[in-house]
Amino acid sequence: MTTTFQPSVEKFLAAPEELDQALTTSDDAVNPDEILQRIDDTLGLIAEANQIACGASPVKQIDVSVIVPIHNCREYIPEVIDRIDEVMPPATETILVDDGSVDGSWHYLRGLPERSNRTILHRRRHHGRGSAIRMALRHTRGHVVAIQDADMAYDPADLLGAIWPILEEQAEVVYGSRSMRRGGSHSNNLRGGLSNRMRRIVNRCLTTCSNLTTGLHLSDLETGHKVFLGDLIRSLPLTETGSGIDAEITAKVARAANTVMEVPTHYSADLRAPEYARNARTAMTTLRSLIAHRNGN
Repeated sequence: MTTTFQPSVEKFLAAPEELDQALTTSDDAVNPDEILQRIDDTLGLIAEANQIACGASPVKQIDVSVIVPIHNCREYIPEVIDRIDEVMPPATETILVDDGSVDGSWHYLRGLPERSNRTILHRRRHHGRGSAIRMALRHTRGHVVAIQDADMAYDPADLLGAIWPILEEQAEVVYGSRSMRRGGSHSNNLRGGLSNRMRRIVNRCLTTCSNLTTGLHLSDLETGHKVFLGDLIRSLPLTETGSGIDAEITAKVARAANTVMEVPTHYSADLRAPEYARNARTAMTTLRSLIAHRNGN
C-alpha cells in the first residue's frame, strides 16, 4: 500500500529536454509510453489532492487514523480538533472518544457537524484511558494509527514526525520522546516546580523498568504521542483499561514489531489537563502493568 502526504512532482516528471531525448532515442531501455504514463499519473494525484483539500471530493483511502481519548477536557477540544485538521494530510480520519466526561465534553462533541472522516464515540461511564483507546482501535481504518491526548500539552504537528518513518517503511512503531527535545526532558513551559520534577523522575524509573523487561531502549515510556502500523496495533490483544495501557502496548509491540523508533516531540506541562496528569496512583498502575505484561502476554 503506497501512502504519501504530498506527491513529489520531481520524482515522476522529466524535464522537457529529457523527455524529448527519451522520445527520440533508439535505446530500447527507454519506454516513452511509460514516461508519459508517469506524467499523467502525477498530474492525476495532484488534481485529486487539490479536490480533497477543497472538499470537492471525498477521501477514498484513509492513510492515518488519529485517536483522541477524552475525559473532562471540554476547554481543549476545539483547539485540538482544529489543530489536527490543520496539520494532518487530507487522507486522515479522527476518532474522538468521550470516556464518561462530566464537564460538557460530550455535549460539545455531539454538536459537531457530521464528517465522513470523523468518528465520535461515547461511554456513559468513565472506564479509563486504556479502555477508550481500545474502543477507538476497533473503528480505525488507517494504514497508520496515532494516539493524541485531548489537551494541548502535545502539539499534533509533532505527530507528523512520528508518522513519516512508518509511511516510509523505516519502522513499525514510533514514540515521540520528550527527553529527546533540545534542552532536556519536559523542558518546555514548566511551572510545576517539584511536582513536575518528580513526574520526570518517576517516568524515567518506569521507562528503565520497561526497557529491562522488553529489551527496548526507550527514553519516554509514558509519552502521549505514540504511532503504530495500523495492522500491527489492531492485531494486539490489549486488556488494560486505565493508565497501564502504555506499558502493555510497549511490552507487546516489543515482541511483535521489527523496528521501534523514537523521535523528538514538544511538550508543554502548563497546558496539561489535570485529568491527564500522572500521579502516584497511575505510576503504581503502570508498574503493575509492566510486571503483568513483562513477557509480552
